[in-house]
Amino acid sequence: MSRMAFIDCQVAGISGDMFLGALLDLGADPDRVVKAVKLIPKFLRGCSGIEVNISKTTRCELKATQIQIVPNEVDEPRSGKEVLDATIACAKELPISQEAKEFAIKIVRTITDAESKIHGEHQDYTHLHEIGSADTLADAIGSAVACDDLGLIKDCQWFCSSIAVGGGQVVSVHGTMSVPPPAVLEIAKSNNFLLRGGPLNFELTTPTGASIIASLGVVFTNFLPSIRNIRVGYGAGMKNFPTIPNVLRIIIGDSEAPNGKSYNLIEEMVAVLETNIDDVSGEIIGQTVDVLFEKGAKDVSVIPVVTKKGRPGQIIKVISSLEDAPKLSRILIDETGSLGVRITPTPRLVLKREINTACINIEGKSYEFKLKIARDTSGKVIRIKPEFEDLKKIAKETNLPLRHIIAKVLKKC
Repeated sequence: MSRMAFIDCQVAGISGDMFLGALLDLGADPDRVVKAVKLIPKFLRGCSGIEVNISKTTRCELKATQIQIVPNEVDEPRSGKEVLDATIACAKELPISQEAKEFAIKIVRTITDAESKIHGEHQDYTHLHEIGSADTLADAIGSAVACDDLGLIKDCQWFCSSIAVGGGQVVSVHGTMSVPPPAVLEIAKSNNFLLRGGPLNFELTTPTGASIIASLGVVFTNFLPSIRNIRVGYGAGMKNFPTIPNVLRIIIGDSEAPNGKSYNLIEEMVAVLETNIDDVSGEIIGQTVDVLFEKGAKDVSVIPVVTKKGRPGQIIKVISSLEDAPKLSRILIDETGSLGVRITPTPRLVLKREINTACINIEGKSYEFKLKIARDTSGKVIRIKPEFEDLKKIAKETNLPLRHIIAKVLKKC
């Protein structure tokens, strides 16, 4: 089984401290987190110290863990480059995996990139105000350490519900703005987030929270994926709302994939994308299939169906990596004019695949072609298949029937 984690932020949204609080509630070592956060003043100009308070609290009678980061720092803006450089220097000293260090850096880089786009400035010159505070670095560094401690960085697939952003207005150094603030919208736009307004007139999702989701490379889903051996962590937000529990819930466990290791197969998670069309020409469908493969689809199939009012139509079905699902969904919509794409994360068992080069001699001349070899995890060869396009090319060059080339190659294999 592979590790899975699900961020449930469809009611109370997400902030950096709520995410870190939920990880601590799941059992991340608080001493490791605090020790890492207290390194920040060593690298961040204008910060002389950080106080960290971790406590148990309740939100609408729901028990949760709350973390409060209280930096002692000067009240002046820092540039995006300054904040990012401090994060990189701090991460370099942490005794965590390289993947966790990159996660911390990506959180801060995502925020600085969003701010630079909003203000139309290079990040070296973009001044970060509230977002440039030491507590932003603390959320990034602390989250990376906590995720690493829980084993949620490597070999873990993250899923996320739609993101509640709240509503109303928020007051910042730039004046009064609508919720969600520009940085959250920029991060959401760049990463194809699934947002929802409400359920309160309050800022529920912060730029740091949005950046954490973007940096994890989550797959959005309306429902909790199949999962077992679950553990649940609740991270409390600062406000105590009377009508909803202001908590972020993180659920971790194992995917319900069949145990392929017992049969020498590789377990992996993929996304199945589907869209129904009934008003697109065959030429457009063919073009769509070509573009999908070109952009990284693992497989594409077109299934004839009968749609409403007896009209003939097609289902275009795509298998992709979880990371490529949003990109390929957009390609499906753009190429076909479809109004939507269904995405289903699902486990699959596969063979290990490799491509080698082989040669065949025809009338004294050597021709190369690719061989696709599929093995199980014990190394046993299950299938060998020559690359069809290479054989077509050889047939054309030798002026021999393609079936003769195929027969000769198969005999050699």
